[in-house]
Amino acid sequence: MVEAGFNSLSQFLSDLFASLVSLLKVAIRGRHTTRLPDRQLPTCSVLGNGPSLNESLTDQFDFIRQTEIVCVNNFAHAEVFLRLRPQDYVISDPNYFVFTEQTTDRDDIRKTLSIFQNQVDWPMTLYVPHFAKGSYLLGKIEASNPKISVVYFNYTVVRGFRRLTYWLYSKGLGMPQAQTVIIAALTLMINRKFDTIYLFGADTSWHEQIRLNEQNQLLIKQIHFYDKPKDLAHQPVYMDAQRQRTFSMAAQFLSLHKVFRGYEVLRDYADYRGVRVINASAKSYIDAFERESISQSVNQSMSNE
Repeated sequence: MVEAGFNSLSQFLSDLFASLVSLLKVAIRGRHTTRLPDRQLPTCSVLGNGPSLNESLTDQFDFIRQTEIVCVNNFAHAEVFLRLRPQDYVISDPNYFVFTEQTTDRDDIRKTLSIFQNQVDWPMTLYVPHFAKGSYLLGKIEASNPKISVVYFNYTVVRGFRRLTYWLYSKGLGMPQAQTVIIAALTLMINRKFDTIYLFGADTSWHEQIRLNEQNQLLIKQIHFYDKPKDLAHQPVYMDAQRQRTFSMAAQFLSLHKVFRGYEVLRDYADYRGVRVINASAKSYIDAFERESISQSVNQSMSNE
């Protein structure tokens, strides 16, 4: 009984401190609110770049085309991008926004920029964090393609009392910690008040590709649905720009914990906003969201009408 009391007091004080820190951050960055466009359809599909997306695109292409489509990061590299013609695109990787004409080691970003400039010939909303404003990449896109409209979202991580954090999320004044771009995309789509959000290609299986070499360096093979497997290899995951030291195993698994915890936070927030999130990925380690086949979900939606 006494131990439970101490635990409750400790949690209250922790939430109080986190809430005060969050309010301070919001007070500093409060002018950077997020103004989201109205949804175009009642249902959307958020497409992650995990390998399993190939299976989902084969089996569920027609279904996905009937929803508002949200793509992320380097999805544009895939041939299917031009066939899907997504209405929404989210980029949160900070490397995009320090990229310049002189950058020599990020051909992937250069390729994405080229596609946005020259091949996107339909209306598309690009969501980026507010700190991206004024970047070389955004300047090039806004100057060359009027079909792409840019929405800046406020990536201020807020924590604390649940009612307070949910209010800050809903007002676009803060977000959960977006350890992956999918968490940012889901937060934005929940705030756009879709009835149902389907998640595809969210394998979240990076732990399967972790290795240690003989020098105790942590290696990971990053696999995306648009990659050619023969071109991939395990690469060191460096924690500094000078590439002198790789992440430790403990740090890597802590990062994975933050990913999965972020999905749990979003599950509760989606329930609070009355938004149903369904993990329809062909393969996924995410256990926070309900899992259903597309046929089951469609049949249930039809029975509720």
